[in-house]
Amino acid sequence: MDPAERNSTSHIIETALTLSLVFLVLAICFLIIAPFLMAVLWAVIIAVAVYPAYGLLVRKMKGRRIFPAVLFTVLMLAFIVVPVILIFNSAVSGFTHISEYLQSGVVNFKAPSPSIKEWPVIGKPLYNFMLSLSKNLEAAFEKYYPQVLSASKVLLGGVLSAAMTFFQLLLSVIIAGFLLATKGTTEASEIFFRRIAGKRGPEFMQLCVSTIRKVIKGILGVAVIQSILAGVGFYLAGVPYAGVLTIACLILSILQVGPGLVILGAVIYLFYMHSTLFAILWTIYFIGVGLSDNILKPFLLGKGAIVPMLVIFLGVIGGFILYGFIGLFVGPIILSIGYKLVLAWMYKDDNPVPVA
Repeated sequence: MDPAERNSTSHIIETALTLSLVFLVLAICFLIIAPFLMAVLWAVIIAVAVYPAYGLLVRKMKGRRIFPAVLFTVLMLAFIVVPVILIFNSAVSGFTHISEYLQSGVVNFKAPSPSIKEWPVIGKPLYNFMLSLSKNLEAAFEKYYPQVLSASKVLLGGVLSAAMTFFQLLLSVIIAGFLLATKGTTEASEIFFRRIAGKRGPEFMQLCVSTIRKVIKGILGVAVIQSILAGVGFYLAGVPYAGVLTIACLILSILQVGPGLVILGAVIYLFYMHSTLFAILWTIYFIGVGLSDNILKPFLLGKGAIVPMLVIFLGVIGGFILYGFIGLFVGPIILSIGYKLVLAWMYKDDNPVPVA
């Protein structure tokens, strides 16, 4: 082997070893940060969503960044912690009441009204179920024991997932506070997008930012407002487990199904337990809550659609399957960004990107 070939072979080996070492370091770094990946992604989303208000406060305080970042972090933590505490107290008090009620040995259900049988679709099965509870609770429990056991397992899994999501959100908010307070975050993001997309890097970065804010306002914002309105109604109307029902409304609203199914159950309970006038008045309120998204979405979004509902739906389902409860929020945002980026890449010439 002549010297030229020997040098070429040595260069190839050195390059291969160098690349292998680089990929090994990157792989180890990814494994280390993998448990925090969703928290970091969610922190970036939170930071992008609140940055306009944060930037306004920074300008009011003549460029000081630390105090506004701490203030926003505390406010966001309070926004998460306070509702969770209220929901937890509501759930615990409800389960405690049921436990004491069952242990007392005096468990009686009123016989349902025969008018329930006249309700369309669900009337007769619901009447038979409620009638079996009123006649013999133990026999009805034994009859539906497999369904009760299955539902209990699902409920326990949901509680554990919600607890993990709660701590993940707290971590995400703290990371978002550091991102807001750190100088050069915007510049680093621009450099990152330029390295990926070249001259179109700033355009793609702006596309990601606008998509995050639109999805936050149009999907999550509407879902949160609807759920709060429904939760206030459940609490004031005396519907049991108002906190749990509020969470169910939030999930269904994010799924774009809407809180109608939960509201229907609450309305049935009100007609069963209270006077007709009382139930009718609250039914009118809950109908308004169910239809409120038709007003909130145009108001929060302004002109133009975000992305097709199919993209949102797939993002929610896929995010939930991969990452649990927090995936309900992150999934549609990430998939929406990917959808917008694909459109921008497909129409990368001077042609405008088509509206979804």
